[in-house]
Amino acid sequence: MRSGTEEWVEFAERDYDAANLLAESHNPPFEIIAYHCQQTAEKYLKAILIENDKPVPHIHDLGKLNTECRKFQTELNVIQGICERLTPFGTVTRYPGSAMKVGPEHLPLVLAWTEKIRNTVRLQLKLS
Repeated sequence: MRSGTEEWVEFAERDYDAANLLAESHNPPFEIIAYHCQQTAEKYLKAILIENDKPVPHIHDLGKLNTECRKFQTELNVIQGICERLTPFGTVTRYPGSAMKVGPEHLPLVLAWTEKIRNTVRLQLKLS
């Protein structure tokens, strides 16, 4: 694995660990957990691009990132839908006054989507 890929994976894992740690807290900050879930997925997808010597766009849209990754990693087709559903949790929910509020009902979804994306990408990167 390329050193740049390893660095993106390490940062993705930090977001992943943060999301899970916060999810287990007494008063979980749902919007922050959702943000870290989106960031986990974003960094893992960008790791795929780096590993395949492709440019990394400065975007947060997981659907678009995965579409780029699928051009050479067709196995990532299975996560396209959840990438699209997870995207707003990393952008729209980050500021006061957002039209989208994150609550306890979202927590199982965003954590499960993140786990699916993480596991699928790690498999492609040949990580255990």
